[in-house]
Amino acid sequence: MLLPSFIQIQKINHYTGHAAGIFSLAQGFAQHEILSGGGDGVIAAWQVGKQENAKGLASIAGNVFALKLVPEMQLLVAGDLNGVLHIINLESKLEVARFAYEGGTIFSIVLINNNNILVGAGNGNAYIIDLTQLKQIAVIEVSDKSIRAVCYIANRREFLFACSDFNIYVYDADNFQLKNVLHGHDNSVFSIALNPSGTRLVSGSRDAQLKVWDVQNNYTCLMTIPAHMFTINDIVFSPDGKLMATAGRDKHIKIWDAEAFNLLKVIDREKFGGHINSVNKLFWSNWNNYLISCGDDKAVMVWEIVISEKGM
Repeated sequence: MLLPSFIQIQKINHYTGHAAGIFSLAQGFAQHEILSGGGDGVIAAWQVGKQENAKGLASIAGNVFALKLVPEMQLLVAGDLNGVLHIINLESKLEVARFAYEGGTIFSIVLINNNNILVGAGNGNAYIIDLTQLKQIAVIEVSDKSIRAVCYIANRREFLFACSDFNIYVYDADNFQLKNVLHGHDNSVFSIALNPSGTRLVSGSRDAQLKVWDVQNNYTCLMTIPAHMFTINDIVFSPDGKLMATAGRDKHIKIWDAEAFNLLKVIDREKFGGHINSVNKLFWSNWNNYLISCGDDKAVMVWEIVISEKGM
């Protein structure tokens, strides 16, 4: 078990430049590059650990709520507030395709193989897009409420959808049939994350609670944790699987033991110079094990989180 006194946290960078709140983060072309997108429609590339200003990769006519870079194809995929999916070719700097889904925001985009992405939309449907042909190839009607987060478990061939109807839906990734519904949250489920070993799924909700699900035992709920004061916007695991971080509307980032799910540290404004508004998105990078956060305060922050050997 890790102990709080053996977790050291330092803010490495505090980037500003966006003209509005930031809602999305994604891996860039290099390990040390992070992309951000927000309410100004700008998609920026930051060189983590360096003080230089961001490079503007693209911009769209809408608030950016989801991002995915597909470097092998030189494609940048962005989902906006109005339910429009933009596919931009970064070589030509042109938008080569767009898909409009009425009914709400696109909150989540995941790559499911070399050519296809899975998109969760505000109308409660999930869409599979073939990036080589730039066409939609499947629709999964998941819920009558928004899909807030999507997860793909490759070895189990499952799609998971966290929805505003308080439920998490598990679908077969091959035949798109519903396999399971995870009940338990008392409000919209905003975030889900799978630990690196694939044994635990963690969900966070507008009810401010975390739930830990046993993936290998039919997603049995193992524990419920009152984690934040308000909505839990995002959840990420460290690449080594030892730590978990959660982002809240309460302006806090919380660091957890990813095995026992004990709270280890709270990154706040007063002690660490954290965010002054809602923390909207997290990304835990393989680059120096840095944790990156963004929020309504228009800032991107980079955190170094070190575990002392005494805390093992």
